[in-house]
Amino acid sequence: MPKDPALGRLGTEARSVKFPDGSRGVILVSAGIPQDEAEALAARVWAERAETGGDGRAERLTP
Repeated sequence: MPKDPALGRLGTEARSVKFPDGSRGVILVSAGIPQDEAEALAARVWAERAETGGDGRAERLTP
């Protein structure tokens, strides 16, 4: 991914993040959110998916 976040549609950015298990992924966040908040959101998504036994489909969460 580029060093600078890529602006997406409707005020979103794609961010490369590291999940608590060490895996990496890309999430969409609201434009302008600092990287540390994007990482925290990724950790929240990871924890919630682990608790609920997620089915692998993408979800929309609000910070």
